[in-house]
Amino acid sequence: MRRASVAVILFLGASAAQASVAFHVTVTTERVNKPGVKTSLPARDTQDSDVVLGEHFISVRDGKSLSVLDFATRRRYMIDTAASTYDTYSLFDVAGFRRFEIEHRKGMAGALQAGGLQAHVTPLVYEEQSLSVPAARRRGALVPQVLDGAVLWSLDEQPLLRLGIAGSPVSGDDATAFAQYLRYTWGGHPLVLKMLAGGKRIPAAFTLHYQEVGGAVTRHFRISTMTAGAPATYSLSAYRPRPLAADASPLERVLAQAARLPPLGPQAHPALRAEAERLFAEEKPFDAFLSMLEDHFSTGALVEKLTPQQQLAMQECQPIHDLTRALLAKDKEGIQAALATVQASRKQTGLEQPVLALFEGNLRAKLGQWPEATALYLQVLQVKPHMAAVYQDLGDALLAQFDAPNAWRSWDAGRAMAPSLRQFRKVNDLERSLLHDYPAFFAGGTTLAPEVQPSTSRPASKTKTVGSTNLP
Repeated sequence: MRRASVAVILFLGASAAQASVAFHVTVTTERVNKPGVKTSLPARDTQDSDVVLGEHFISVRDGKSLSVLDFATRRRYMIDTAASTYDTYSLFDVAGFRRFEIEHRKGMAGALQAGGLQAHVTPLVYEEQSLSVPAARRRGALVPQVLDGAVLWSLDEQPLLRLGIAGSPVSGDDATAFAQYLRYTWGGHPLVLKMLAGGKRIPAAFTLHYQEVGGAVTRHFRISTMTAGAPATYSLSAYRPRPLAADASPLERVLAQAARLPPLGPQAHPALRAEAERLFAEEKPFDAFLSMLEDHFSTGALVEKLTPQQQLAMQECQPIHDLTRALLAKDKEGIQAALATVQASRKQTGLEQPVLALFEGNLRAKLGQWPEATALYLQVLQVKPHMAAVYQDLGDALLAQFDAPNAWRSWDAGRAMAPSLRQFRKVNDLERSLLHDYPAFFAGGTTLAPEVQPSTSRPASKTKTVGSTNLP
């Protein structure tokens, strides 16, 4: 019945090319909190899931929630089976978030140690266990200790994995997929996952050990009803993208709209440049300059082919000099002064002017004022949704606020509109570095797809994250 229920819910199509492994897993989590720690998390909790390890995908069903990781397209889908809807995310946001988070936790540990609060520091090996990413280069190896019917594997004298002897032999690909399932759902130290991936078996029972700020966490896994020969493909045809809610936030509205927008046509640049020419003719060089910048941020067109008269008008325009000088500020005092300059220019030009609003957002971002910067980027995109470069800045601001899923949604939307825009080199380089540094997160897929698929998912903060494929 387990095998049948998984197949029905996924609407899997049979494939003669390669079969899959399906199983039921019961995870019992036990928490032992430090004295004085108050938490709403239960001391003991049990979660049951049905898992399919496909040829290029992994699915995890937990109640009415179904998660699918597609390594061929590097997308992941969070499906509400009751509503027959799904949200789309990028696989890159998981690895990207965990890189960002491991550095954040290392910084927090350093601050606690500097403040004499060593007792509150989580051993680094357990941060790696939680996030499945290395914190630094490591030369040590897992150390086994033979127990009665099991082996306890430790690192830096910290227990990580108690592995039972019983298990089911599987192919190397299936063992790798099993480790991948753990990586995206419950974590596991990179060395632990590498060992499981190379073991060519799926254990019948094992335990993962963690430590958190609040205390110790132990998760006991039991694998049952394992079957080989489950269908190897999946389909989303029975589901539809989640519709926009009536009370959706401005961020959600902007990203949902962006996912539906087609790229600008070839007429966009001539139209924007014609507007700049009109403003030059009206002797408004500053407004013409801003119009050409809007053109650049939307189409990638450079500010060029100016007549001698236009060049002279720009050279004699003091607001242009004030703005360009302000945007070159590096130190905090200079950035604060630049912010005042841009704000004064916005008051004079009009607060709705999109390029100046973007520049104010960028200056606030330099000062670490991320919510204020985000609000300004959203203001721009609500008026000018085709200003593709703004999606890069919005994504940066979201990632700085630990919202990696929506950061990638924003970047994907901008790249779909203007894939050659130079502003996106930064996120393209980031994805290449994630593929290089964390190849295990993308095992089972193909080469990086040339086309970016915009996401239609809702913010991660509104989804269940514990034990899901969303965030650790």
